[in-house]
Amino acid sequence: MRENADAKAVRLLTCGRLTVEWLDTVTIRAICRGDSGEVYALGYSPDRGWWCDCPAFGRCSHLLALMRVVVLAPAPRRWVEAAT
Repeated sequence: MRENADAKAVRLLTCGRLTVEWLDTVTIRAICRGDSGEVYALGYSPDRGWWCDCPAFGRCSHLLALMRVVVLAPAPRRWVEAAT
């Protein structure tokens, strides 16, 4: 059975293939080593949205892995303080 993009994203994370290089309140930059050994740049910015330089169309497993990290990351302290 072929692995779907969500399952591959989890595998990329558990194998330590994703590295977040920059994260601030509006921008994320990361690299991810794919199965072929290629290293892809990916991230998010307000002007580009979510992006990855791999050849896949749409939201690839690299982006899905990054989105999981961003969702699971704790909010910066100033966000938590502003919400209370």
